[in-house]
Amino acid sequence: IITHKEPYQAKAPIFVESDRYLVIPAFDTHFNGHTFDIYAESLKRQLEIIERGHYAKILLILGGDLAHVDNINSTTAKGTQLETTDLGETVNEMEQYFETLIEAIIKNANECEVMYCAGNHDPSVGYMFARLLKRAYSNQTNITWDISLKHYKGTMLGHNFIGATHGDKGKNNYLAKYLDEFGFMLGTAQNRELFTGHLHSEMSKDLGGFVQRQVSTRKPTDQWTDDIGVVAHKTFELVEYSDHDTRAIYYV
Repeated sequence: IITHKEPYQAKAPIFVESDRYLVIPAFDTHFNGHTFDIYAESLKRQLEIIERGHYAKILLILGGDLAHVDNINSTTAKGTQLETTDLGETVNEMEQYFETLIEAIIKNANECEVMYCAGNHDPSVGYMFARLLKRAYSNQTNITWDISLKHYKGTMLGHNFIGATHGDKGKNNYLAKYLDEFGFMLGTAQNRELFTGHLHSEMSKDLGGFVQRQVSTRKPTDQWTDDIGVVAHKTFELVEYSDHDTRAIYYV
């Protein structure tokens, strides 16, 4: 399927001097074939922010649990049976949503980076979808990709270190893990932040010079979130940076 995906025609990058950076952390979208309309207003507001001015780089984090299920039997990767889900329509929604974002990014940023982190619901579907996106934009010169199955990811936006992981593993050892794997980047950065999801609720925590941003989701509350007592602020967010610090958080 991936090798037969016809890559889109590349768009000529527009390079503008800028010290603005943007992170779009897309965690826990749980697309299920009936989700796009719920997120349409948020998508519109994300596009307005992307198009507000030119960015040096925009990082799109595909943070895991993009799809609600991991197979046509409507189960998660661990076999948990969920409500019947049309996997074909699910992937159609994911393509429509994320390709719309990427199309806006490559017009309004010198560089786009797409980073994939596997979730607990959809590691197989999510990974294959990331591969399809990479193939679709393989002709686009100002996109870089980090879609390996490595659990902990990191990159630099100017002098800001940005880490990402789904949030279902290693939560008691984030600082030690990132110092071990990304020590040089963390040492040279002037600002250090880690994006996580998984729990469908917002939380910020200083891990000792390394700020964890656990982001919420607009996914409607379900039995699982009811059972664990989540009363979430239903939102997506974007975070803007200067060359060396956090500038703004936009709730969409």
